[in-house]
Amino acid sequence: MIDTSLNTSNFYFLVTVIQGIVLSGLIVFQKPYKRPNLYFGILLFLFSSTILHIVLEGSISGFNRIFPFPMEFSMAYGPLAYLHILHIKNPLRAFKAKDLLHFVPCLIFEGLFFYFFFRYLGANPDWTNSHANTVIFITMTLALLGNLHLLIYTLLIFKESKATRFLLKDFVKVQKWLKYLIKSWGILFTAIIIAITASILFVDIIRGYTQYIFIPLGIIFTAFIYGLGYMYLLKYSGALKQYMDKAAKFSFTQEELEKRQLQLIKTVKCEELYKDPKLSIAKLAGHIGWPINDLSQILNEVMDTNFNDFINHYRVLAFKESILTDEAKKYSIVGLSQKVGFSSKASFYRVFKKETGLTPSEFMENEGL
Repeated sequence: MIDTSLNTSNFYFLVTVIQGIVLSGLIVFQKPYKRPNLYFGILLFLFSSTILHIVLEGSISGFNRIFPFPMEFSMAYGPLAYLHILHIKNPLRAFKAKDLLHFVPCLIFEGLFFYFFFRYLGANPDWTNSHANTVIFITMTLALLGNLHLLIYTLLIFKESKATRFLLKDFVKVQKWLKYLIKSWGILFTAIIIAITASILFVDIIRGYTQYIFIPLGIIFTAFIYGLGYMYLLKYSGALKQYMDKAAKFSFTQEELEKRQLQLIKTVKCEELYKDPKLSIAKLAGHIGWPINDLSQILNEVMDTNFNDFINHYRVLAFKESILTDEAKKYSIVGLSQKVGFSSKASFYRVFKKETGLTPSEFMENEGL
């Protein structure tokens, strides 16, 4: 019988299992459908399954031999989190057949091997009892292999998280989610490594006291389910949806967007297009050879600015550079502002104050000019 009294950790773990399953369902079936939700929801479900296995293994003697059905799939944790990030990074990314290769180790070691190994143990109780330490060592070694696999994906997750720079202004909230995920992942990975390594090194000592290993792990998984699960559902899934919807509107890849941003900046700066007081977004788009909508989207969504602020920024920079030249002595402040593209004194003073927090005279005084 499974102990579910209020005074046992098993009861609270069972509550967590139920919460995790409910959370995973809410996330996976959240509308509109998003692939990152699918991967993260399945991840929560597997964490719940792991906790359930801890409960059953601690409550039913020889549970794995009696019921040789895989319930823990730690080798799927990494691939699911990895794909979760890949689909955030590229909202247009489709699921590929080769993505299934990420789950082959999980199928082999935690599916087929687990089933046949514990089925053999159940059919040969005498051998199992006489080689208990060997059985523990094999299971712990398999767990350590799973953690080496997890280490690889932890590095991949960290790399992809750092490389996810889609440049849209909405990415600020997405970046916060990725930071929470990486930090939590690091704690989870460290706890599992310590637990499995200790189990292997002190196999004789922990025999009969496995609760001292599994209960702390259960607590870590519980914290992951409640902390990240509710945080994702209530705070970040909406931000991810908004970000992905906007990113999906672009017909460019991340690399192409970055190239276009650099091309725009280089063209305006190097060709000094900002010096034209009559420069308009239509004129700039025609000069670069882009549709106006593409230019507007890149300015608004990628660079978090608008056309006027973008051009005026380079006019202010040009003014700051011009006042340092010998030629500046020939002109008044207003004259210099007109040379860099400002059409009126009022607009120049307003923009300069907005950019620097100072009037032109105050700026020049601070610079000793």
